[in-house]
Amino acid sequence: MKRDILFVRKESNFLLNTMKKSIVDAGFHVVTSIPSTIEFDRLPDLPDIYLVYLEDDLSVFNGTLKYIKKKLEQDRTKRMLFLIGNPEEIEAAYELVPYNMVTASFTRPVNIQEVIVTLNYFFNEGDKYGGHKHVLVVDDDSVMLRAMYNWFSPKYDVFLANSGMNAISLLAQNHIDLILLDYEMPVLSGLQVFEMLKSEPTTANIPVIFLTAKDDKDTVMKVVAARPEKYLLKTLPPEALVKALDDFFKHKK
Repeated sequence: MKRDILFVRKESNFLLNTMKKSIVDAGFHVVTSIPSTIEFDRLPDLPDIYLVYLEDDLSVFNGTLKYIKKKLEQDRTKRMLFLIGNPEEIEAAYELVPYNMVTASFTRPVNIQEVIVTLNYFFNEGDKYGGHKHVLVVDDDSVMLRAMYNWFSPKYDVFLANSGMNAISLLAQNHIDLILLDYEMPVLSGLQVFEMLKSEPTTANIPVIFLTAKDDKDTVMKVVAARPEKYLLKTLPPEALVKALDDFFKHKK
């Protein structure tokens, strides 16, 4: 992958120039631009990697973020978006670009070395760990959904659904490599969703891993009897859950 980055910021100042220099010194080619799609179109070779430094009046970035969203929708296998801003600015950006389309975000005051480490991971190491594999997490608990997004998104392209019906709708529009499915959900249980997926030719071959908060014998036997790829306990440490996904995709190669 070409190490070209479009660094979008409102103005040039000492802090941002220093940040750019650090990224360049790390081996990246950085093109800078104000948040203007007109300026983007003037570039002879628009990079596919976007690093957007949010600040002050976020309405200035609205057109830019909508433009980048369209680019991401065209090809999310080669394009990536990184955001820098305070928590409120990043949350506002998510209203224009859903957070499952944002590769990573960094809160100001930003540690530029953390940014560089993350950039290097996605440029150099992502493919080794199945980077850009599409993982759908289905859980009715919004807190758990957001937590799993934060745990998995550094390595995977994470989609979220808070119900079985939302998951089925999302699957009709997106390629998914693995589904993490909550076993205990209201309305449509995880087992019912699993059976629906397996009954449809378009989704029957998508591997499913059940998520469960219970580890009693009866629950485990019911989960295993459905014959998913495997099951994972939600109570596992985040690093153990991430490793389980890494191991799954490594064994699938």
